[in-house]
Amino acid sequence: MIQNITQSPDFQNLWGQYEFLDMSDLTQLLSIGKIVQIDKNEHFLRTGDYSKKVGMIMNGLIRFYHLKDGEEYNLIFKKEQQMVSSFECIILNQPSSYSFEALEDTLMVVYDYDQMEVLFSQNPRLERFGRYFIQHELAQAIKVFEKHLFYSPEERYLKFIEEYPNLMNRVPLKHLASFMGVTPVSLSRIRKRVTENKH
Repeated sequence: MIQNITQSPDFQNLWGQYEFLDMSDLTQLLSIGKIVQIDKNEHFLRTGDYSKKVGMIMNGLIRFYHLKDGEEYNLIFKKEQQMVSSFECIILNQPSSYSFEALEDTLMVVYDYDQMEVLFSQNPRLERFGRYFIQHELAQAIKVFEKHLFYSPEERYLKFIEEYPNLMNRVPLKHLASFMGVTPVSLSRIRKRVTENKH
C-alpha cells in the first residue's frame, strides 16, 4: 500500500515541494507512517483530545472547526497534498481547541510527531523538513486569523475562490458560510453579487 502511495501524483506533488529531500529520506519517513482511511463525517481529532499525530492527505478533504455554545466555526479546510495536525498539541503540549472532521472519505498517511522528531535528530534533511513544517503551520494559522480580523465577509469569499477555486463545489454551503462568518443566506447574496459584478 505504501508503495502504491509513493507512485501517486498527489504524493509526488506533495514531496516535490521539498526539493532538498531525496528518496532515502522519504523511505525513512514512510517507514514510521500508517495508512489511515477516515470516512466522511468521522473525526481525525476532536476538541479536548491530546494527540501529536500528523496526517498527510493523499485524497479527501478535512475541515478544522471550533465549537462554542453549540455553534461550529470553521477555520481551515485542508485538501490533497496538505498536512493535518494540532499545533497546540505539537508545539504547546496542550489539548486541541479544535476538531478535525472529514468532509469526504479521506485517505492519509499518519505519523506520530514524537517518532518524527527521532528521525529529525538523525537526519539533517528531515530536521530541515521538520522546521519547515512547523513554520508553515504557524504561518497558516496567522493568515487565517488575519483574514477573520481584517477582511470583510465578501473579501474572505473572494480570497477563498482565488486560493481554492476547486473547493467551491466540495465544501457544503453551511460550512463555507461558517468559514466566512455569515449565514448561508448572506453567503448566497455575496455569491450572487460577486457573479453579477463579473458581468
